[in-house]
Amino acid sequence: MSAQPTVVLIHGLFGFDRLLWLEYFRQARSLYGQMGMRVIVPKLPWAGTIKQRASALAEQLATQPGPLHLIAHSMGGVDARYWITHLGGGAKVASLTTLGTPHHGSPVADHVCSTLSPFRLFAGVHALTTIAMRQFNADTPDHDGVIYRSYAGARPLAQLPWLMRRYARIIEQAEGDNDSQVSRQSAAWGDLVSVVPADHFELMSLNIWLNPFRRREPFDPLPLYRDIGCWILQQQ
Repeated sequence: MSAQPTVVLIHGLFGFDRLLWLEYFRQARSLYGQMGMRVIVPKLPWAGTIKQRASALAEQLATQPGPLHLIAHSMGGVDARYWITHLGGGAKVASLTTLGTPHHGSPVADHVCSTLSPFRLFAGVHALTTIAMRQFNADTPDHDGVIYRSYAGARPLAQLPWLMRRYARIIEQAEGDNDSQVSRQSAAWGDLVSVVPADHFELMSLNIWLNPFRRREPFDPLPLYRDIGCWILQQQ
């Protein structure tokens, strides 16, 4: 294996690699560079289907030699699984670590797609309903040569911004503990390494979400990303 591991950071639905002065994985990219890793941040269709996003991932990684270690937030983990299983990614991927990925779908997607919410207009949301993900999982078995690891986030309702609480209640009633978008049980895939005290957006390596009006202990994502990086280095 290469002495310099290659890490691929994959953004979620409605995500971006860079938007004006904001960078989705800014802190993680810098951290992994300091740890001696080569870092790739693909740009995926922000509201596309799983197949569209996975195809973009495949195209951008086509010339990259393996082994690759994928770290994916939210829908990015599902896109990565599709690429690994259906588009040849398994031949060069060593590991996939997911953060708050709705592997078993989200009751929030179910709710949005059954109401007049404007978010139901996006194909990516329909792809993440519990019914759609049940079919996806049946059609997308894990690749034997890839290590699958996952992290979940969970915050009590009182610690979430009020805009997120409605969705968190919907998930809590259906599936229990959650990060306001994905439940703990849905985020588990392969080895569930840990459940961290973070909401869905705090799992990103981008601390613009820290708000002084939230009366709670802020979550620092860097130790989490550092732990993942240390694990990757141990695989070399």
